[in-house]
Amino acid sequence: MLNSQIQTAAISLFREAGEDFTLDQLQERTGLSRATLYRRIGNKESLLERLAAENLITLDPQADIKNRIYSAAKKVIANAGFIACTMEQIAGEAGLGIATLYRHFGDKETLLTSFVNQLHPRLDIQSILSAQDISLERDLRKVITIALKFFNDNTELAQILYSLQTAEREYLTRIRNNSPSTLGHINRYLVRHQKAGTVRNDISAADLAIILNGLLMQFSLLAPAQINRPLDVKKDTEIILTMFLRGAINK
Repeated sequence: MLNSQIQTAAISLFREAGEDFTLDQLQERTGLSRATLYRRIGNKESLLERLAAENLITLDPQADIKNRIYSAAKKVIANAGFIACTMEQIAGEAGLGIATLYRHFGDKETLLTSFVNQLHPRLDIQSILSAQDISLERDLRKVITIALKFFNDNTELAQILYSLQTAEREYLTRIRNNSPSTLGHINRYLVRHQKAGTVRNDISAADLAIILNGLLMQFSLLAPAQINRPLDVKKDTEIILTMFLRGAINK
């Protein structure tokens, strides 16, 4: 059963904007934090599905078209990158007319912004790292597991996201409206632990975040490609967590 405050606000926003309302709008309407929303509803798609299952809203079957467009965008971006990919390429991959893409998104940057913002691993990680109740080992185990599963299931896209050239990175930052990256969230999360005294502060939180990010890349992208070592999500999560905590915990 949904929280009545969230349910009422979501139904109201759905009536005003359809399925295109944002979690920022829901956060403003409910007065709840983003972390609380993620904890209670998971993500917007899950919320809409629950409301529809309770016959409180009727979803537009056109939403399936958006999912086709997102799937096509993932494949095209993996091959061409964010800057070089075109609406025509994405439409062709999705098996749709170019007019359909423009009708749903208006232009390429709006489509890419929507695509990046709906990436569930990024949202789930940010939810964990933004929660008020923090536990270093528990939280990092969840984050590492989510990241490795994403790498395992989306190798080509992960390689693009984690090896962007300067121009691509600047472009992605701009279309995300300068919203914090996952690395930025990890940095701020570790700052909280430094203030609490659980993480050493002789190394900056930013450098610790880079170390963790480096371990993720080594195990998920470089090792499979360069030494033919397959990624094992469960096993490698524990290896990365152990290695990081040994160097990061304040003793």
